[in-house]
Amino acid sequence: MSNYIGNGAYCYANSASMLLSSIGEKIDPGLLETIGGFSLGAFRTQENMLFFDNCTSSPDLAISKAMSILGFSVRESVQARGTEMPVDELREALKQGPVMMGPLDMGKLVYNPNSPNLGGSDHYVVALNMRGDEVCLHDPAGFPNVFLTLDKLEEAWKSEFPWSSGVYRRWWSPERIEHPDLEEINRRAFTWFKSTLTEQTHDIAAQEGRTGASAILHKAEQVRTGAIDDNEWAHYVYFALPVGARRAHDYGLFFKTIHPDLSALKYAQSRQFGECQSRLVSRNWEAAATIMVALAETEAMIEAAMKME
Repeated sequence: MSNYIGNGAYCYANSASMLLSSIGEKIDPGLLETIGGFSLGAFRTQENMLFFDNCTSSPDLAISKAMSILGFSVRESVQARGTEMPVDELREALKQGPVMMGPLDMGKLVYNPNSPNLGGSDHYVVALNMRGDEVCLHDPAGFPNVFLTLDKLEEAWKSEFPWSSGVYRRWWSPERIEHPDLEEINRRAFTWFKSTLTEQTHDIAAQEGRTGASAILHKAEQVRTGAIDDNEWAHYVYFALPVGARRAHDYGLFFKTIHPDLSALKYAQSRQFGECQSRLVSRNWEAAATIMVALAETEAMIEAAMKME
């Protein structure tokens, strides 16, 4: 199996990796994405949109959990909705080093020439310093050392997302407080995976058949008849399926030595994500639905294997 190396929508994992690099720690974004646990599972929103992650978790929680599992502490802060942007606090934090920020609304990040088409998409970046009324930052979507006015930063950073509590969330001053070995990291991660998947099975979405294999099968039948609009189609072909393929591939790599059966299932799922995306791009509804059914079957086997451990 050849590893995937390239672009992908790993904004929070890439940003967390950059933050840790500021203290000389080289942590692969794929490891951070994996052990954070957010990208295990699947759920269908009440608006009938399918996501391949955990409805009881969030990128915010995944960031902090991944750092804890790896033995890092990190300062984290968030403001109540409706409050002013904490400019002074951000300025003080930046004196100590880079600050990871998010979620932000990508439609407000005007240094990105495609921002007019990205409104409502969540994103994470790393602020480096302030210069007058601008902040210099690294954006993992392909924009290092770009500048954004504080007014535009406020617009992006105060945006509300249903899965994120509060606004203006930031992480800074990471510090290594433990040196867990690989066996301990694997143990902590697996315990977390089981816990977060159990939470999803107890969520109201699960009771309504909107999680796991059930959610995917429901969407497969809609896809088979072409009953998705252009916005939903774009969500799958540009984001959900490609990032799902990469996440599953990274889980395959993570499980390779500690759980070969789960590794094989995740590698298979990665291929299914990729094929489903390819069929949907050409609007081959029947072929896309068929592979989505296979994807649901694999998801059920993964969840069953996790519960048995």
